[in-house]
Amino acid sequence: MKAKSTFNIISQSALSSDEWKVLGILYQPIIGVLSFSLYHTFYHLLNTKNYQSEVFSHQFLLDLLNVKVEQLKEAREKLEAINLLNTFEEGEHTVYQLKSPLSPRGFIQDTVLGQFLLTEMGKKLYDQVTNLFRVEKIELNGYKEVTKNFDDVFNFIDSNHFYDSDVYLGKKSNLGARIKEQINYEAFVEKLPDRVKKPILMSRQTVDTIQKLVFVYQFSLDEIVDIYLKTVQPNGTIDLANLSFKAQTYYQDKKKVLPVVSETKSLNGKESSINYLKSVSPMQIIEKYAKDDYQLMHTDTVMQLLERNQVEVGIINALLLHILKFKEGHLPHISYLEKVLETWLKKGIRTTEDAYHEVLDKSNYEKAPSSYKGKSKPKAKNPEWVDAYLQELQAKIEEE
Repeated sequence: MKAKSTFNIISQSALSSDEWKVLGILYQPIIGVLSFSLYHTFYHLLNTKNYQSEVFSHQFLLDLLNVKVEQLKEAREKLEAINLLNTFEEGEHTVYQLKSPLSPRGFIQDTVLGQFLLTEMGKKLYDQVTNLFRVEKIELNGYKEVTKNFDDVFNFIDSNHFYDSDVYLGKKSNLGARIKEQINYEAFVEKLPDRVKKPILMSRQTVDTIQKLVFVYQFSLDEIVDIYLKTVQPNGTIDLANLSFKAQTYYQDKKKVLPVVSETKSLNGKESSINYLKSVSPMQIIEKYAKDDYQLMHTDTVMQLLERNQVEVGIINALLLHILKFKEGHLPHISYLEKVLETWLKKGIRTTEDAYHEVLDKSNYEKAPSSYKGKSKPKAKNPEWVDAYLQELQAKIEEE
């Protein structure tokens, strides 16, 4: 870290008052006042519209906190060690990614953090502090529940018009994008040493995360085993967020050239284009059309899109293709992407085919120049750009 070097900050969302309370009461005794102040400063340098900051110099930060470089570095490393901050460096520029704190229950039950706080404070002060988050259970013995049911208040008329029971509007944090099995999971487990073969390996969330990582980064079975072993704790516990981060880092370090997942035949017509969208890894689109400035941030965005939204991969690919086309290679914050995705879902976009035609529909018009103040209809554009764009993408990949 040099005083003249630059940095900017990114995050995913705003913090609630309860999260700030956890930071101040539970985290601060471990990380210290300066690290807490650094986190606080980073947070308030963010633009609340997109949760990204402007570019600043580290000298600005040193002057703002009135500290020396060594002190700032130590404070930063404490935030990193406790998983409140990820740091990415490229040349003389640094990107700081703020992470949200654990919930009070999550912090206290965490094997490392809870025990470390107890060691630092002693039993008496620890009990006093954790009691601040305790909620007294109100006994309702002797009370009679008089809560009304839905049909007690509303008249329900049966109708045959329902949403598909398998389709949900908005984002879902527990399922994510649907993808085909990428590796033989039993073979993956078999390659792991017995010491890490714990029940968590068979949880749906763990299986889905590993299959998504293999799909996005096109890892081999041996590669994902190696990454898992570098992430898993000696007692067999695994932090899936850390696993995703290690996978990103591995991918960036290796700078893997992603192979073409779909058929290698040329894309002729809509059907081939749609099949390509269904099978290509989103990272192939990112690698070819996103600006190189924040590639590591983009991989994180792709994984979050897959983890947080229960839609077909082809819809995610169509979304990325569409946004990168009209943003000239700049990938917006995930909140922007999810707003567009939510708009598609509300319009009835349910399949890759729907998304493909949505992109075509949106490509029919271009925005008028900002200086133009007339009210005439927008100028029509060539509706074939999507097929040409997909052909160009596949051709570039095949050349490599």
